[in-house]
Amino acid sequence: MATDRYLPAKIVDRKEVAPDLFLLKIESEQPLPYLAGQYATLGVEQDGKNIERPYSICSSPNERNLEFFVERVPDGALTPLLYALEKGAPLLLRRFAK
Repeated sequence: MATDRYLPAKIVDRKEVAPDLFLLKIESEQPLPYLAGQYATLGVEQDGKNIERPYSICSSPNERNLEFFVERVPDGALTPLLYALEKGAPLLLRRFAK
């Protein structure tokens, strides 16, 4: 989904680290400029609503893909949805890191 707010993005890799911890590697069609220590806002669309949360970027600004280390919160609004997504799934990615 490309709009003024989002870059087209998808999951290119997903690895479980522990029962409630997983890594997501995200590819966007356009680069997301950021500095080490910044975060990006990820989200999914569900029932016509965008559910978003900020996550610290784990990858280096020199890498093409963005990597995020996510803790699944069983009753959370977003992490169970992110956890269920598979490789190739589209994501919402805000255009600016903070």
